[in-house]
Amino acid sequence: MSDHSHPSSDRTDDSLYISSYDKQLAAGNSIVDVPLPGESDAPDATAPSRKKKKKRGGLWSISIGLFQSDERLKIGPIDVPFFLLLLAITVVGLISLFSASYTAAYYKFNNPYHYISSQALYAVIGIGVALVISRIPYQKLHRLAIPAMIAAFVLLALVTLIGTSLNTEAKRWIKIGTLPTFQPSELAKAALVLIFSSLCIRMRDRIKQPKSLIPFFIILGVMSFFLLGQPHLSATIIILVTGFVILFVGGANVLHLTGIVCIGAAGLAWLVLGPIKYQYDRIVTWIDPFIDPLGEGFQMLQSLYAVCSGGLWGLGLGQSRQKQMYLPEPYNDFIFSITCEELGFIGASLIIILFAAFVIRGFYIALRSRDTFGTLLVVGFMTQISIQVFFNIGVVTNLLPVTGASLPFFSSGGTSALMLYAQMGIVLSVSRQMTIRS
Repeated sequence: MSDHSHPSSDRTDDSLYISSYDKQLAAGNSIVDVPLPGESDAPDATAPSRKKKKKRGGLWSISIGLFQSDERLKIGPIDVPFFLLLLAITVVGLISLFSASYTAAYYKFNNPYHYISSQALYAVIGIGVALVISRIPYQKLHRLAIPAMIAAFVLLALVTLIGTSLNTEAKRWIKIGTLPTFQPSELAKAALVLIFSSLCIRMRDRIKQPKSLIPFFIILGVMSFFLLGQPHLSATIIILVTGFVILFVGGANVLHLTGIVCIGAAGLAWLVLGPIKYQYDRIVTWIDPFIDPLGEGFQMLQSLYAVCSGGLWGLGLGQSRQKQMYLPEPYNDFIFSITCEELGFIGASLIIILFAAFVIRGFYIALRSRDTFGTLLVVGFMTQISIQVFFNIGVVTNLLPVTGASLPFFSSGGTSALMLYAQMGIVLSVSRQMTIRS
């Protein structure tokens, strides 16, 4: 087999390595402590002695260690179909964003290229970041799980203190001086996947015990508390569903998860219908937007006008009428409404099929992952994208109440774009070690 091929289809040695690797991680050891298949843990008396290098601790050890190669990990090329689908979604998303945003950009900034120029730059940087991250053996991301979670908690707490709002009443962003705005919830979603996947491996021998779920639900509870305080209901639901999916795939007891899901759903419903008044108003206008056609129901009605105006084939790319300052936020949460209007049912269906193929290929990589940690990472990231796409399309078609979920790789937003591409870089890293079954 050539040097550019994926790991061998002969899974005998790999299975020994995976078994040893998972057991060592469950014991809290680093990847460098795992012996190769066929190697003995005892030192070879005939081998020349080698002095151990003194390890540096802290951030230096984390940052340098990520890029250090490990000859025991068979690294192949990235999964080409997944990468091509990512490029296709990126290109289609940028075209849709330019078409949906140039009127609003000209009106607000006297520059029709304001949104597309910045988003195209984020896309180019993001793809580069994804390719760089794909070179990091994903097993080494264990050491980033706790620091990423701490950083997410700190930034979410800062939102409550110095958070700012952009075109909405919700305070979800941090703005420092002339630096671009940053949305900590995007980092929190990625950090959740990292920490849950790592904990599932380290606690795999006892994850079916009820008390083993306590740290997972403490993390979910703290994150939900901060997100609901912004308020950011869509991000809250996304992290909750993603967390439960990772726990399910990671081997947690289904009955325990079912009971907790029922309790959590009841609590979330109480919050939405009670203390969170703005979300209750959204549900009322979702049921009947004509109750307040010039207020809470205005955006939904304009979205439905756009979707229905597209018909079968659409009005043509760039020919939308609703983006002419009728539909609020046509370049963000409601970009798919403009896409439906311009490309019609056929074009919108093709985009949904493109997303479906992308997600399915991601889950294929998860099934072929070299170890459980890779499977959990990919399942977590692809679950987040699936939920977000479903929420966004459900909102613009009035299938769901307005939640504030953007459309991945389509909606304008630098933080979201960069975090998405970083996550896809991890998926590509997992694909480099895919096992191929005969």
